[in-house]
Amino acid sequence: MTLSPAVQKSLHETLQTMLGIASPTYQEQAFMAWLRERCSRSLPDWQQIEHGDCLILQAPWREGQPHIALIGHSDVVPAHFEPRLEAGRLHGAGASDMKGALAAFLVWLEQEGATLSKHLNLSLLVYSREEQTPLHENGLYHLLQATPDYFKSLDLGIIGEPTDNTLQLGCVGSIHARLRVAGKACHSARPWNGENALYKALPIIQAAAATQPVRHTVFGVDFFDVLQITESQSEPGRTSLPGWWQANLNFRFAPVRSLEAAQAELLSQLQGWGLQADQISIIDAVAAGSVIETPLFRQAMQALNLPVVAKQAWTDVAQLTQHGIAAFNFGPGLTSQAHTVDEHILLADLDAYYGHLQRLMRGLA
Repeated sequence: MTLSPAVQKSLHETLQTMLGIASPTYQEQAFMAWLRERCSRSLPDWQQIEHGDCLILQAPWREGQPHIALIGHSDVVPAHFEPRLEAGRLHGAGASDMKGALAAFLVWLEQEGATLSKHLNLSLLVYSREEQTPLHENGLYHLLQATPDYFKSLDLGIIGEPTDNTLQLGCVGSIHARLRVAGKACHSARPWNGENALYKALPIIQAAAATQPVRHTVFGVDFFDVLQITESQSEPGRTSLPGWWQANLNFRFAPVRSLEAAQAELLSQLQGWGLQADQISIIDAVAAGSVIETPLFRQAMQALNLPVVAKQAWTDVAQLTQHGIAAFNFGPGLTSQAHTVDEHILLADLDAYYGHLQRLMRGLA
């Protein structure tokens, strides 16, 4: 659909305003204060539910109507810089991940919410501390515990993570394990007096390097189990043999097994490489996001009629599906731009996303 000049202007200006407010993880208060004030003016009849730095905005409730939430996080990864427009690209920290989606959600609700909330129970959920934080600090994690009745009423969650305007289903789980190999430090001129921990670790590094992705097809899309060493350290000293080596191993696993089963599988594989249980520590772990197929979920896919792929990353779809809520990832942001220092979004993609959102909601109403 072609946006009216007024809607397009509001959409672009709203995103530019959002990008002008710094919101790095743990420092999202100013952005959320702006959002609450904007919603108070533009959607005065909608209920605001606040919990810490998180906000739920809910239309007046209508019994018997499906409840659909537009969901996004307020924090961004790149260091803040002033937004700028260049050749159809709007640059700003979080432009693709994921203030572009937040701007589209907000403007769409302001323009269409009053009409479509007669047929759908609509809400906007914006939560804090999503980027690169432990699960127990994640804003959605806290909301799930603090507002259980809200989530029990939820039939479908649309998470505006960057997906290049495709539908991305589910998400992979993630386990971070610390591996440690002990040696014996000594002077590098007399290596016979010690044991080089790095050399002892080479078979483990080689085993990790030889591990190939494993494909799993779920709901017609392909997820991959992948295992990679992402950090490596050894005892420092230019003239010493390292007395220890340690690494972070990241296991991303498809939504075909539970978190407990994935951990057991990983430990078994690592022990097969010669590591003992006391050399392995699970640092943090999150479950994969399954695909919960409901009539409303299928209806949404049909209404959008867009390419469907797997989410080969972790998103908060996992937290929703763990609570039995159907959800998918769908946003205008470019996946290639997420977390980049000069992040941008294509305004043409933002406009197209608004049209997709309009078609989706009209198809569900």
